[in-house]
Amino acid sequence: MPKEGMAETVELFSSEGKGRGLKAVKELWAGDVIFAERAYAAVVFDSLTHLVCHTCFKRHEKLHRCGQCKFAHYCDRTCQKDGWVKHKSECTVLKKHGKAPNENIR
Repeated sequence: MPKEGMAETVELFSSEGKGRGLKAVKELWAGDVIFAERAYAAVVFDSLTHLVCHTCFKRHEKLHRCGQCKFAHYCDRTCQKDGWVKHKSECTVLKKHGKAPNENIR
């Protein structure tokens, strides 16, 4: 959805065969955020799995890892609980296979 206050800067349009889009109706500057949407899915890069919380994606010095699969890492119990609904099915598979697949497969 367009950011609040940006409605006068962009306009929604529909293009047959391509879908919906946004086009600028006024000048925009590099770095202007005109559209923000929560991610449908996200994966931590393999190189960052021990450095980034798997729920909030913030970098922390010391993370707590999932006690079941030993793969996912969290900054605290709150993030672990918040991420459980999404992690639950992944956790089950990781426990069965013993090793996490690379980021392209996850």
